[in-house]
Amino acid sequence: MFRLTNGIAFLKELTAKLDKRPELALLWSLLWMFMMLSLKFDGTFFVVLLLILFLALDLTTAYLFGDVRPERKQLIRFVCVSLLSLSWRGMPFIFRALSQIPIPIAIQNAIFDHRRQFILIVVCCFFGMIWLFCSVSDETVGVFFSKKIKSKRLFLRILLLETEFIFWSAFLFAIGYWLCGHLLGNVQFLWEILILMLKWILLIMYQMACFQLYFGNRSFDSRVSKISGSVAICFLIAAVVQLIFVKNSLVPNLQSDFKIVAHRGSDGNNGVPNTVPTLKDSKKKLSPDYSELDVRQTVDGRFVVIHDAMLANSSGKEREVNNLSLGDLIEHKVKESGHAAYLSGYSQYLEAAHQIKQPLITEIKTDEHDNYDLAAEFCHLYADSMIDHGDMVHSMDYRIIANVKKSEKRLKCGYVLPFEIFSMPKGAIDFYSIEYLTMNRSFIKAAHDKKKKVYVWTVNNKLDCLRACAIGADGVITDNGSKLKRFLKTATKDDFSLGCFINSYATLK
Repeated sequence: MFRLTNGIAFLKELTAKLDKRPELALLWSLLWMFMMLSLKFDGTFFVVLLLILFLALDLTTAYLFGDVRPERKQLIRFVCVSLLSLSWRGMPFIFRALSQIPIPIAIQNAIFDHRRQFILIVVCCFFGMIWLFCSVSDETVGVFFSKKIKSKRLFLRILLLETEFIFWSAFLFAIGYWLCGHLLGNVQFLWEILILMLKWILLIMYQMACFQLYFGNRSFDSRVSKISGSVAICFLIAAVVQLIFVKNSLVPNLQSDFKIVAHRGSDGNNGVPNTVPTLKDSKKKLSPDYSELDVRQTVDGRFVVIHDAMLANSSGKEREVNNLSLGDLIEHKVKESGHAAYLSGYSQYLEAAHQIKQPLITEIKTDEHDNYDLAAEFCHLYADSMIDHGDMVHSMDYRIIANVKKSEKRLKCGYVLPFEIFSMPKGAIDFYSIEYLTMNRSFIKAAHDKKKKVYVWTVNNKLDCLRACAIGADGVITDNGSKLKRFLKTATKDDFSLGCFINSYATLK
């Protein structure tokens, strides 16, 4: 059974209590309203205000039920529930906070270098928080799921609650996307607003269900038949505020010179990525604005065009690229998706690109064994030629970008972000390449305010392309350039509005 009814029952009793305490009803309503408002502004002040309001809302709710006591277990449970309520439902709050906190670029770089371990730590902390809450809860936990359950089963019940929220959010999005994709003009616009408002209602109801975890040892009177007037006014004001901001977020912010960048030089399945034949074929069929490629330094100080750090030989044994010479590497034939081609040295690849007048974005790959002086060597060998032909470089390692800029200030450099949840990195950066899952309008606007371009990778379908275009990205790095190029030529205003809807639903901003 859908457990949203638990949140509704809790909300009804909460509003009944608020009716008896008008001063707390006013405070609770104002907290909700200001929290909705603060979510829509940038700046450290608003982030701190948002977190204070969130904590105050939790404390006010707990006080209404008389369950704020300075006992160790009670405090631990309260903190756990507050953090739990900031899990899936609170992602917009968390991302907004992280994006405004000035985290040193060295720390960001370390997180990006070890992003798999970082994600694993975050997941472990989430499960640890649930386990801690269960371990300090009472032997039985009230009416959660409409019956008393033992605390040892509470862990799985909480996971079920989180899973239900994800499921119903996805279900609501699927309905909204299908409806909005088949409607036009003002009708589409109104449906988009309605679906986004329903998403907020869903979030609030699950927030109430999360509060019920804390007050699980008491029975809620589900017979309370109405929501109090004060809280109804609160939600109405919050809805109007959201409506205003949602309306603005559904207006596309298109760039006049949107770029198509061929990821690893390929266009669909037209050859082996990062090879000269594929580069030439993509130029002929697609003529991308830029062709992106990956390079690594070899043991003899040269550069080879390759993505992976390991290369399998004819016997199937893998060897590290930086332990092989360029001569050994260019004799290696690579096979992929029915195609075969030899690896290229970067000098050969660069010369071929310049002959066909194809601008490049070169990603300099590194691993823990590389010496960061390679940036100076790279600039010494290639910078002048790249500048003359309008080429650029980018890297996921900021130390490489800083050293490239130190060696050659004229060469345009970009910082590759595997996820965009932190504050915008500052430094010698001319553009950003951000991963498509965490792209958002706020980051792109902040970059444009600083006169920096933003490219989104790796965008291979129409939905992600619409979203990137609609929120103001300057281009997409894609494996399907011809497909997206044809789509963008025929895309309408309603299509781009749908892209804004997808972004607003995903980020709530």
